Amino acid sequence: MKGKLLPLTAVVLTAMFNTHFNAQQYQTMPIQSGFNADVIANGIGSSTVSTNNDVDGVSYAFVSQDFQLTAADTPLTYGLPTSGLITSVVPSPAGLTYEMASYSANNSLRLETAGENGTFTFTTPKAAVNLYMLATGGSGACTVDVTVNFSDASTQTFSSVSISDWYDGSNFAIQGIGRIKNTNDILESSSTNPRLYQIPLAIDAANQSKMIQSVTITKTGAGGIPNIFAFSAEIYNACYTPTNVMATTTMNGVTVDWTAPASAPSSGYQYYLSTSATPPTATTAPTGNLAAGSTSTTLNNLSTGQTYYFWIRSNCGGSSQSYWTMTQFTPGQISATYTAGDLSTMYDSSFNITTTSTTPCPGTLTVSIPAGYKIKSTAVSYTMSTVSNGYMSEQRSFLVCNNNNISEASVTSGVGGTTGTYSYNRTGLDLANDLTGNVDFELRAWRTYGDSSAGCTTTYNKVDNNTFKVTVTLEALQLATSEVGTKGKERIAYPNPFVETLHLEKAENVKKAVITDLSGVMVKTVENPSSDLFLGDVKSGMYILTLTMKDGSVKSMKTIKK
Repeated sequence: MKGKLLPLTAVVLTAMFNTHFNAQQYQTMPIQSGFNADVIANGIGSSTVSTNNDVDGVSYAFVSQDFQLTAADTPLTYGLPTSGLITSVVPSPAGLTYEMASYSANNSLRLETAGENGTFTFTTPKAAVNLYMLATGGSGACTVDVTVNFSDASTQTFSSVSISDWYDGSNFAIQGIGRIKNTNDILESSSTNPRLYQIPLAIDAANQSKMIQSVTITKTGAGGIPNIFAFSAEIYNACYTPTNVMATTTMNGVTVDWTAPASAPSSGYQYYLSTSATPPTATTAPTGNLAAGSTSTTLNNLSTGQTYYFWIRSNCGGSSQSYWTMTQFTPGQISATYTAGDLSTMYDSSFNITTTSTTPCPGTLTVSIPAGYKIKSTAVSYTMSTVSNGYMSEQRSFLVCNNNNISEASVTSGVGGTTGTYSYNRTGLDLANDLTGNVDFELRAWRTYGDSSAGCTTTYNKVDNNTFKVTVTLEALQLATSEVGTKGKERIAYPNPFVETLHLEKAENVKKAVITDLSGVMVKTVENPSSDLFLGDVKSGMYILTLTMKDGSVKSMKTIKK
């Protein structure tokens, strides 16, 4: 079955990547005191030299990437970052960072028995909207009570906060960090385990302006051993940040919309536009100012195919501004999504699937490129879910462009020896570069487990409906005057340049003729044209003539009207 994105008439595109990140709004909460165990092996030597406890009660500890049993050993390719800084992979809030304590000292608040507690005192108290706790459970899931202690001696308690076992839990900040057994120094590694988890704690509105001095954590009930390593926070600001920032692009422009905070800023908003992902600071001069009451702005004359970063903040007057929040967009992106149902996978137990392998049950999407543009790059995203005891690691897939029969450079595999849903997102693919007209893409998917006689089926593993999405980034065709001639190419119309009329070669084979200007705007369309195409009502200038032929092919040429 085929899902198709129709040709664009009014070229309005939604940005593919509406990612958001708030500079300065999310900060680490360095801990002054409160750790009671060193559960991270680091440096050179036996793990018992650099640890004084384990994570799980049965002698397993974490390892740092700089850990070596001897100086001659090969450095680890896994482990906790030597820097001690962990950037969370949880998508919201994106880019949250945690600062671990020294691996050469106590670095975990480890609570082994019910009722046991400990208190973290923060180096610099801060007011927060949300706290985020980095923790894991050794030898099973566990629960804790978390009491936030404010500077005015008031508190807020979060009861029965769940912490997943360090293997296979969800909402992890980091995974695949390995471990070591202290009793024999045997290392274990996996691409997915063990894990540290990000646990959000929402501060009540009445407490958000209060400084957080410390946090007390108490183990409740039976279960695994809680290990708490770090905190980060969404910092409170009396000038509230706008939310739901979304960008809708055209071929060379964008309209950015946002939702005003509950307390709308008295002096409007400020924005900062850049082609760099480097965030502005509180003192960065804004690119522009917007009036109070605004919830949208439009920017034109942007470069097609260029990625931009748009930062916006509330302006509450004087020196009071909110934190910046960002959306990312690229003018000239078109997306198509497969909506015809779950995609089947084909059984293959040989593990010899290559980028030339075919399957009788692919999913196909068509993207129609506006006249005057070509594909600069391609991105694909989708999810695959396991069924009937299939594993994520048994998934295989890749994307093919059917127009030129070029596929991705490699086959992609899922990760994880468990059931679940695995997300795929690949960008910057060059398999369809420079193509124009209708471009067909095909997703081919396999499973390496299940009933071999079932052939193509959604049993065991499948591509989920409404998730297979192809997005192409466009760029304008190069239209130098010196290139207007048709020497060495098939002539489809003449003369060139022309005054009022273009004569079409083999007009009887032409289904539709379209004239567009250099910005991609459609100037004139003629269905079933005659051999003489009258363009006397078109202004002088350079144009692209695109002919859709009755056999489905597309031909184009650059032309100038005098």
